[in-house]
Amino acid sequence: MKRKYVLLAILALFIFSITAIAGTATSSYAADIVKLKVAGISAPEYRGTKSLYAIKEEIEKKTDGRIVLDIFPANQLGDYTQVFEEIRRGTIEMGLIFLPSQFDVMLEIGSLPYLAQTGEGMQKQLSPGSYIYDIIDNSLDRLGVKLLRIYGDGFIGVGTAKKPANPTKPGVDKDTLIRIAPVAVYRETATDLGYRTTTIPYADTYSAIQTGVCDGWIGGSSQINYLSFRDVIKYYIPYNCLFDQTAYIINQKLWDSFSEEEKQIIQEAVNKQADKSFADSEAEDLEYQAKLQEAGVEIIKISDQERQELAEYIQKNTWPKLAEIYGEETIEKIRESM
Repeated sequence: MKRKYVLLAILALFIFSITAIAGTATSSYAADIVKLKVAGISAPEYRGTKSLYAIKEEIEKKTDGRIVLDIFPANQLGDYTQVFEEIRRGTIEMGLIFLPSQFDVMLEIGSLPYLAQTGEGMQKQLSPGSYIYDIIDNSLDRLGVKLLRIYGDGFIGVGTAKKPANPTKPGVDKDTLIRIAPVAVYRETATDLGYRTTTIPYADTYSAIQTGVCDGWIGGSSQINYLSFRDVIKYYIPYNCLFDQTAYIINQKLWDSFSEEEKQIIQEAVNKQADKSFADSEAEDLEYQAKLQEAGVEIIKISDQERQELAEYIQKNTWPKLAEIYGEETIEKIRESM
């Protein structure tokens, strides 16, 4: 009988050991999986959001599922200012968001008006190796955030319910009141184009145009004007004066924890989507201008010569005002880089 109890004890110890080893192996495997919460601001159908899913697929495939991306589009994790702060802390790991300039005013330097007039030109200005990219990269580095790349969302125009006077002539009164974001680059650009401006929350812009509180707005591409404002605007002027952009960013400490191979996989996946975004933005702009026309919105066309005159006027008159914010040396180096 005693021998029977000894055998049972040995068997129990054996089973316990096997279970413990299996549990340890499972825990170790689970610990090897890195899950990243990725915040997006665009709706699921926007190409920016689609780019995140393409990045997710490539990273998960090339890391054999060790790095997993959980995508949260449409501000599900909070607005971009909140998300940025969470990425700094590491409570959200990664995002494709606007860069909030309240943390550093230099983060809005990529929105300088008429940096370029084509998607290819903007890609050169907002990609690694450019003077502007280095400014943004260094600013984020000081904030504990790694800049992976800048994403091209598209050129910005003006959508209005009334036809502006002299729409293609810079510095001439347009007899039109438009909503602007409370940012100097928008205020000075719109004013020097000849518009009267007012600051209204974006969420109230549609009803403000609808009720006549303002005549229109500046701050969105043809796509945004079509998807969100086509029922209240009658004219769209593709000034291409400002370029809408977001940024792929990740917590710096997390980035530093990855192996060089993992960093390369992540960076290559992001690079593909970032490079693609600038060409896509031009094609998308033409596509949605056509859709605006189909919806009854008149496109007030601007010739290449007129746009060049607009660009020269803004660079001559608006940039010196913005130099008070970004620094004269910075503006001068940007001129040289162009």
